[in-house]
Amino acid sequence: MIYTEKVIPFENRAGGKGTGELHIALEDQDLEGRAKAVMSVVLHPGSSIGSHQHVGNLEIYYVLKGEGIFTVNGESSPIHAGQSGTMKPGDYHSIENTGAEDMLISAIVLYE
Repeated sequence: MIYTEKVIPFENRAGGKGTGELHIALEDQDLEGRAKAVMSVVLHPGSSIGSHQHVGNLEIYYVLKGEGIFTVNGESSPIHAGQSGTMKPGDYHSIENTGAEDMLISAIVLYE
C-alpha cells in the first residue's frame, strides 16, 4: 500500500515559537492500532515545539538534519543530526531548532 503524506503547517505549536511543518506519513487508522503516527517534522531556524505531554503513548525522535535543544521533563540536552531521543508515556517534552538551517526530525508515536 502506498500513502501520500499530509502536510500541516504550524505556528507557535504547543506554545513554542516560530513556524514549521508536520509531514504525516501514516496515522493510527493506517497502522492497525499499533501506532498513532509516523511523521517527520520540519522546524525552521529559531522555531520550537513547546512543552507538551504524551498520555497513553510514547514518542521516538530521530534528527536527520540540523541541531537544537531537546528537553524532557525539564532536562535539556543539545541534539543534532544522527542523534535520537525518546519520551515515555507521561513525559513532558519540547524541541527547539538552534541552528541556521531547517531542522528535520523523523518521529514515530507508539501506543503503550
